[in-house]
Amino acid sequence: MAGLERKAPGKYQNIVYKRTFVIDELSIILAFVSAVTIRYQAIINWVDYSLGVYLSMIVTVFLFEIIVHFSYDVKRLPIVDMDPIDNMIKLIKSRALLIGLSVAYLFATQKSVLASRKVVIYFMTLSVVYGYVLRMLYRRRFIKKWGVPGDIKALVINALREDTDDVLKRYRDGRYECVVVDVAGMDSVEGPVDSHQGADEKLDTLLRKLEEGKIRTYLTMESAGYTVRPGIVTDVAGFATIPAFVRNDRIGVFGVDYSIARVEEAVHHVIGHLSELKGRYICFSNVHTTVMARDDREYADILNDAAFVFPDGTPIANRQKNKGYIGAERVAGPDFMRNMFRDTQDGKVAHYFYGSTEETLTRLRENLEKKYPGINIKGMYSPPFRALSPEEDAEVVKRINDSGADIVWIGLGAPKQEKWMKEHEGMINAVMMGVGAGFDFHAGTAKRAPLWVQKIGFEWLFRLFTDPKRLFKRYFATNIKFIWYSFLDRLRLKK
Repeated sequence: MAGLERKAPGKYQNIVYKRTFVIDELSIILAFVSAVTIRYQAIINWVDYSLGVYLSMIVTVFLFEIIVHFSYDVKRLPIVDMDPIDNMIKLIKSRALLIGLSVAYLFATQKSVLASRKVVIYFMTLSVVYGYVLRMLYRRRFIKKWGVPGDIKALVINALREDTDDVLKRYRDGRYECVVVDVAGMDSVEGPVDSHQGADEKLDTLLRKLEEGKIRTYLTMESAGYTVRPGIVTDVAGFATIPAFVRNDRIGVFGVDYSIARVEEAVHHVIGHLSELKGRYICFSNVHTTVMARDDREYADILNDAAFVFPDGTPIANRQKNKGYIGAERVAGPDFMRNMFRDTQDGKVAHYFYGSTEETLTRLRENLEKKYPGINIKGMYSPPFRALSPEEDAEVVKRINDSGADIVWIGLGAPKQEKWMKEHEGMINAVMMGVGAGFDFHAGTAKRAPLWVQKIGFEWLFRLFTDPKRLFKRYFATNIKFIWYSFLDRLRLKK
């Protein structure tokens, strides 16, 4: 955590843990007072209803909270390092331990017969509510003052292209907190041996200057021409590793064979296999399209004919995790796009966009070129809202192929985009990817659900609230069918 490190190096976690402990104890006091007040209507009546029992209970809970804090809470991430959902989960688990200890104490001392069950229920419920509210208020205040832990303002430079003196000047003028040296391409410098030596010497000179300037500096990692990104590194046999390719395992859900991968893993694979994937297509299938495939065998065949079908739905990704596949996660189309755009800013991979409206495509280009400088966009095309004639379709195919694009993003919505890709399989000299609303999210014409909503698997509900007329029937019917079909599958497996 950059800001706090300057004032209290290495101590911010201890500070947060201490304040979290105070917050939790305060929430217990508030919950206790609220519980007995709700139960007995007035604090003055406590004396008439075993005040001694409740005072004994609150003192005991205080002591148990100390045990829970030091045996559980401090062994987890500080609350400022976690998003709201992780905070809620952590608090519920912590309170469950506290409740278990407290209930055991009441029964062991036979005080459970004297304490009102309603007070105990109110107390435990409110301790979670108050604890969460107070934690979020503190987290918000902390982040507002110090910034998000782990978010460091870094000056990212290219080891081969940068002038050392210019780097030092930009670092000081920009008030950066560290320098990240991108070493991509160091091993592939063209020319004689002395060219390689010159590149190494330039890097050594740059690093020495940064060290002499007492500037905290990091080096990127590269593997097989790929700059290693977060979300892909796994510790295996004592090594920090990245997957060489997307595994061949598939998990069937209602007849759709899903690939297993993480977002960045999928992006890494596509970048490294563009030549083999040309002419083929990749699908991102969610609960809605999975149910459609269950009801329509032809559509299921289209999905299964894809090079990969990635799970764009939390329930599907959870099935993979429940089967014990390490590294399985939801690979949503918009997330895949974001990582792909970020990883191809060097311009070596060319993009083409087919679908949506002219207005959306215009804003999409503006946003991408601003956010991912260097991205290579070969073209965009908004098809008319009708079927194209054979002549028009042939012209579109020629336009895409003449552009030299490596990736063609298809934003027609399901199932239209999957059917379009299947019809043009082998005709388009690029890998096609159906990403639906991804165009709108990256163009800014539609708002995506907050990260914490995505994390708990309710992005569909957020979209439903933003467009209820269009999506209510789809999601209502789809979700009921998904639950029903899942139930039938479990019955079938038990037989």
